[in-house]
Order: sequence, then structure tokens, then C-alpha cells
Amino acid sequence: MADQAVQYLETQQAQHPNLGNQLEQFRDLYQRKLWHQLTVKLEEALTQAEFRRGDFLIPLYEHFIASFAHKINLLKLAHIAITVAQQYSQPDDAITFLEGVIKQLEETKLPRIDQPVLIMRAQIAQYKLKMGYVQECKGLVEAAKETLDSLHDVDPSVSAQVHFVGSLYYKHKQDFANFYKSSLQYLAFISSDNLPTDTRLALAVDISLAALLGDNIYNFGELLLHPIINVLDGTKYTWLKEMLACFNHGDLHQYDELCAKYAAVLNSQPAMVENERKLRQKITILCLMELIFSLPAEQRTIPLSTIAQRTKLDTDGVELLLMKTLSLHLIEGVIDQVAGSVQVGWVQPRVLTLPQASNLKGRLDAWITKVNAAALNLEEESLIAAA
Repeated sequence: MADQAVQYLETQQAQHPNLGNQLEQFRDLYQRKLWHQLTVKLEEALTQAEFRRGDFLIPLYEHFIASFAHKINLLKLAHIAITVAQQYSQPDDAITFLEGVIKQLEETKLPRIDQPVLIMRAQIAQYKLKMGYVQECKGLVEAAKETLDSLHDVDPSVSAQVHFVGSLYYKHKQDFANFYKSSLQYLAFISSDNLPTDTRLALAVDISLAALLGDNIYNFGELLLHPIINVLDGTKYTWLKEMLACFNHGDLHQYDELCAKYAAVLNSQPAMVENERKLRQKITILCLMELIFSLPAEQRTIPLSTIAQRTKLDTDGVELLLMKTLSLHLIEGVIDQVAGSVQVGWVQPRVLTLPQASNLKGRLDAWITKVNAAALNLEEESLIAAA
């Protein structure tokens, strides 16, 4: 087998003189059994257009890499196999190739094959979705997430791949909330700066729309703090970032201004048009939450008339808004219809943007000052009493 691998490289050197030096390095490292160094050289080569042109990688794997596949880092092998699979013009051929690599790995009975197998199965799920086998993709995504949750010390690339294919599935199903969550999890394991510019922009647009349209998403701080959102600056999607900031602050008046300002753009977004009522309800709930959050804990008995003024609702509308917000467990409190007020004891925590954190710091400083003043008064009173 070793001789055949060397002979294959020598044949390729003659046929591809532009790759001669690298193929010679492959041969030298292979014969010296320097598997780590050989893996590094292969990874470098796979990023080069010369190696990815045509179908060169497929026979290279079959006649060379496969001969020592079980001797190198298995997770790196899985990444190499995924790159090779991408050279197939038909998704079903790529799936057959990856399933073959998985079978070979499982037959070796080597330890620590869970992550390499998982990342390749996630890639297979992506191909299944591309072929229109949505139900099969769903099964693979669910199984991949279950496996991921059971593993320890998972390589970031594996977690990223599982969450990425999950986001693709949820995008296909137009499940905005789960797409949003999966995309944020994906971004937690990669550097968005390493993504191509057009990919970053497309992802920023998709995740922003999902945040606005997703059910039970009432916290935008995490997304607004992520670097990927800055990709929207200076593009035709600047309105999305403005809209996210508006929702995050629960500013209903600004929302109406933005809707008027960007009416043409919003009307060109079918999902925004279809969910116009839901968006209005969400920004109104966020307006209520922002009002509550801005008040000191001891001053959270709020007249319904105050809420009506902020949310542009009548009294009946305010009561329905409060019941909806209570049912979503975004706040906890008691409505006093006789007194025409609501007493709120808890509001859902959220990730704060820097301005919001600064505002909270100011409130905490004011509270500390009041506590210190009260302590001094008690001390003075105790001294007077003692005298």
C-alpha cells in the first residue's frame, strides 16, 4: 500500500508540475512517517485554488490520504474529508463519500471518533437539505444536537458545524426563533471576521430579521453587542440595525418614525409585511418592559394611564397588554383595576448594551448614596438616643 501511495504521488508530479514541490514534500513526510507535519502540509494545500481545481482532491484522498488516514488526528481527517466531499458535483456522491469515511472510522474501533463522525454527519445533513430531503435533515440535526450535548471538551469547529447546519434547517422552515438561537450559537464558536464579506452581510441580515420576527425574542442586547451587526453599517440594510436598536429600547414613538421613514424598504420585505401586527405587538411589549425597567424597584406601582400614554393604547388595551406580558412570563405582578394601576415585582433580565449598562450604573450609584445616607442617619439617631 505504501508503494502504491508513493507511486501515485510520483505520477501526479509528472502530470501536475505546478504542484511538484508540494507533492514532493508529501512524499518525503509520508516516507518518514511524520504524520503531524504531513497533516499540516495537507491542510495548507487544501486552502489553495490549485489543489481545489477540478477533481484533483478526490483521487488524492482515495490513492494517498486514505492509506494513512487512521494515523493522523481524526478530527483533522474529518475536516479534510469534508473539503474533499465539496469537490463532488452531486450532493449524493458527496454523501456516499462521507458515509464511507465514517464507516472506515467506525471499523477502526479507535477512541475519540465521536467528534469526527459528528462533524461529518452534520455535513451530510447539509447535503440532505440541499437535495430537498428536509425530514431526513431534521432527523440528522436533532441527532447531532443530542450527541453534541452528551460530549465533553468539544472542539469549537464541531460545535460550530452542528449549530450552522441547524440554522440552515430552521431558515428553510422559516422558524425565526430557532434560527436566531442556532445562529448566535454558531457565532459563539467562530470568528465572524474570518467569514467572507458577502457571507457576513447575508448572515447579519438574516439574524437581524429573525430577531425581530422570532416568537418570544424580547432581548436584543446580545446581537447588538456582536461584531457581526456592524457589517450592516453603510449598506442598504442600515435600517435593520436602527430597527433593532429601537426594539431594544422599546421606543414605540421611534418605531413609528422608522416605519414611515423606511416604508418602501419595509414593504419590500414580505416577512415584515406578513408579520406587521406581530411586530407592533412586540415593540409595544418591549415599550412596557422598558418603562418598568427604568423605574426603581420601590416605585414599580405604575398607573395604567402612564402605560397608556407610553404605549399609545386605551385602558382596555393596556390591560390586554399586561395580561399578554404576564402570560409570557416577561414580568410578574398584580393588576389593581380599582386603583387603575399595576404593581410589578419582577421583570425579565436581559443583556444590556453599553449605554444601558451605564444607565444602570448611575442608578446603582444613586441607590448606594441613599443607603449610605440612611446608615449615617441611623448612626446619628443611635448616638442621640444613647446620650
